[in-house]
Amino acid sequence: MKEKFDPINKKTIEERERFESMTETKKEEHIDELHERALLENVLPLRQKAESLKNKTESKDLNLVADIAELIRDKGGLALIVGGYARDEVLNESGYELEPKDLDLEIYGISSDELQEILKTFGDIDEVGAQFQVTKLTLETGTIIDVALPRRDSKTGRGHKGFKSESDIEMTIEDAARRRDFTINALGLDPLTGEIIDKFGGLEDIRNKKLRAIDPKTFIEDPLRVLRAAQFAGRFGFGVDDETAELCRSLDLKELPGERLGEEWRKLLLKSPKPSIGLEVARELGIIEKLHPELEALIGTPQDPKYHPEGDVWEHTKLSVDAAALIVCRQKLSEDEAFILLFTALCHDLGKPITTKKTDEGKIISHEHASAGVKPTKKMMASLRLSSDIVEKVSPLVEEHMFPLTSPNPSDSAVRRLAKRLGKASILELVMVSEADSGGRGKILKSFPEGEALLAVAARLEVLGEAPKPILMGRDLIEIGFTPGHHFGEVLRSIYDEQLDGKIKTLDEAKVRAKEIYHFIK
Repeated sequence: MKEKFDPINKKTIEERERFESMTETKKEEHIDELHERALLENVLPLRQKAESLKNKTESKDLNLVADIAELIRDKGGLALIVGGYARDEVLNESGYELEPKDLDLEIYGISSDELQEILKTFGDIDEVGAQFQVTKLTLETGTIIDVALPRRDSKTGRGHKGFKSESDIEMTIEDAARRRDFTINALGLDPLTGEIIDKFGGLEDIRNKKLRAIDPKTFIEDPLRVLRAAQFAGRFGFGVDDETAELCRSLDLKELPGERLGEEWRKLLLKSPKPSIGLEVARELGIIEKLHPELEALIGTPQDPKYHPEGDVWEHTKLSVDAAALIVCRQKLSEDEAFILLFTALCHDLGKPITTKKTDEGKIISHEHASAGVKPTKKMMASLRLSSDIVEKVSPLVEEHMFPLTSPNPSDSAVRRLAKRLGKASILELVMVSEADSGGRGKILKSFPEGEALLAVAARLEVLGEAPKPILMGRDLIEIGFTPGHHFGEVLRSIYDEQLDGKIKTLDEAKVRAKEIYHFIK
């Protein structure tokens, strides 16, 4: 059946003729190479993989997709798993430990109407775009998969959305795969046999750890692919081949919407074991220069080698983000918690370029760089359209990131006030940021005593996760005879201030003190 959509072409015939012209020795060598390649060209069929899974939902999903593929085959068509799932299955054969997700199917040889009838028997369907012929299928397990007909794209306008797509059920596998960005993302997986179909050398590029554009003419039509190059480089530890890098550097990135930029940064930081690889590729491809002047300013900003032997602030930032990635794994942080830590590590020293100077004695200093870093951090978060919840956590963490190191023996009052200044962020998050900062000096930390000391005090004061709750509230003032007015706020602020200093510990003490303050300000 596959031959119908993967016909013998001139390239195939030439390869056969070339093999026949080889000497016997060369033939044997070529066969050995083919055997090595075959290790990547075949993975477990879905049903066989399903048997090995402990997660019953995932196992059932794989069997359901195999059922769909069999029904389509019986109708004279072909179903292939495409995109990230096929790529990650191959990467796992190469020693990675990924968890392939997003079972996207591409269907050949049957009409849209026939496809819809088949899919209806497996769950609820939602055709999300008539021009794309993409159907969202919700399986009985609740998992949603994308099912699409092969299509070709034509450029109609600017940006990554300026495309018109037309489906064609008679398209060959090669023509359908040509629309994708990189060769590693153009792989197809036959769910029934486990065969990997590679039309553009993606398997070879995986062996060589290279990102390579499929078609230079179509690659440059979508500038978002430059961001994807940096993201994939970070996630998989790949380099970008020279021609593809030149294509990336030639593209105008300013037309890209901030939301999409934010999504790619999120993936780079969260999915990269060593995000510094992706950060350096982002610099090499011009992403930093074109889109993020706050980060570009770090490049070449000097640091005192006594405290920062790793080099300039850019080098320190990359190492800090890598250290943060290790903390994420160690602490088993959720995605949202991890992103706060990783993004803060990325931005924590954005204040250094505007505060760094050399003293008369030749020392390099950057006094007040933590507070100076808040403004450029907010500017970068705005450019990525990050949510207000993220802004309200990252900003104070940047401003306070030096506290654990500069206050090794803080008083109870200082720790309570720190918890208040952090707002929605926590002292626990701050200690992880500070540890990542310390780990960005070229050495893996075996311990972080300054952070441990701060955590101990915060735990004793019960402010590890948030600031102390005010003892005195507005209703308490009314209860003791206060009339609501502008003085309410002033009294409550004063009481809370003394509470943070440890001078007020009970509600009764707060009420007595409130009366004293009221009579004073009256």
